[in-house]
Amino acid sequence: NRAVILAADYASNGIYNFLIPLRAHFRKKTSLNPIILLLERRPDVAFLDAISFFPLIYWMLGSIDCLDDLLRAGINLAENVVVVNKELNNSAEEDTLSDCNTIVAVQTMFKFFPNIKIITELSQSSNMRFMQFRARDAYALHLSKMEKREKERGSHISYMFRLPFAAGSVFSASMLDTLLYQAFVKDYLITFVRLLLGVDQAPGSGFLTSMKIGKQDLWIRTYGRLYQKLCSTTCEIPIGIYRTIDTSNMEPGNNFSLNISDDPKEGHSNLIERAEIAQLVRSRMQSLALPPEDYDDVSEKRNSLSFVIINPSCDLKLEEGDI
Repeated sequence: NRAVILAADYASNGIYNFLIPLRAHFRKKTSLNPIILLLERRPDVAFLDAISFFPLIYWMLGSIDCLDDLLRAGINLAENVVVVNKELNNSAEEDTLSDCNTIVAVQTMFKFFPNIKIITELSQSSNMRFMQFRARDAYALHLSKMEKREKERGSHISYMFRLPFAAGSVFSASMLDTLLYQAFVKDYLITFVRLLLGVDQAPGSGFLTSMKIGKQDLWIRTYGRLYQKLCSTTCEIPIGIYRTIDTSNMEPGNNFSLNISDDPKEGHSNLIERAEIAQLVRSRMQSLALPPEDYDDVSEKRNSLSFVIINPSCDLKLEEGDI
């Protein structure tokens, strides 16, 4: 199984809570992904003693700002990279600049490894518009105009239209502030959320899981029938759909282009830039005694769109690859 890399400034209780659901009792040993903790500061003995009870947990000193550290952690073969907000470096900055170091580091990582799934934590939800930025992206430009209109209407959730947020690639801790009032009125809310996320476990409590719709499952046809099937057979309750759409075969009559650039000259310069980046990464891999052929040189062109459908309609048709 491919690894999961967690990059943070230092070892904290939040990292321990991150590990618990990924090492829950209901997960099969064959399905466990190795977890690499990339920490800028050496963890204390108590933290190392706590994580030693979990299998396939490794840690190393390093930073996401250093390409060599990322390559040593195995980013070119990783399943996901989770980046915790740089609290120590951003504490003295203004609110608008509180995520600057994280944004620059993640954008550089995205430039070097476009095919890696990166999940980033930010302090300010308004900074989501800077995540996974692509120049001359007409589709993202259209969404930014939609976001601006929502802000003018007084909406506080305009970031929902951003592609990284819709795909689950960015998260802001400030979103949890909306739960404070509910927690005051409903004293069970915190316990419920911890059970839902898998941080706490109670006798008879359920857990979060996922299933992928394959060709053999398309006979179910709609989300409503899937709901009935799971409830009656395995006592599972679906709460949403994560869908990925292939945009490489979209019809040319669509309103928005998903290419980075349609200009041949700019396309040629992008190819040159990608070749230079690939040469840089492979040369660093050679110096670290890593096989250069493990680096997947792919274009930054967006070939797919991912998004979450919350509380889908019962008539929504299922598609192959839905999660």
